[in-house]
Amino acid sequence: MCATSNVGDYWRDQLPTKPYYPGIQPYIAPAVPFVVPPAISREEFDALKRDVEELKKLLVAAKRYDEQTGEPDCELESKIELIKKVAKLVGISMDDIFGGTSSAPANK
Repeated sequence: MCATSNVGDYWRDQLPTKPYYPGIQPYIAPAVPFVVPPAISREEFDALKRDVEELKKLLVAAKRYDEQTGEPDCELESKIELIKKVAKLVGISMDDIFGGTSSAPANK
């Protein structure tokens, strides 16, 4: 497995354990026409942003390692999309790592 994919897997798997991650509501009453997402505090937002900044540093290093060792790009499209969406929410672009659209192999 390429290091870049491994870093993404670790981050994705840790996300639900973070206090700023709201998780999934187990039940929503049918009478409620819409669900208001839980508000997060500035501290929670800043914690998520710091985590994404750290993730970006790790991904840059992993990408460099993969290039130096001849590892192919092996990231899954779903993982790239999740990382890019969360990064966008906190104002961080991952386009320099994953490109503007997708860099995942077509067969994955």
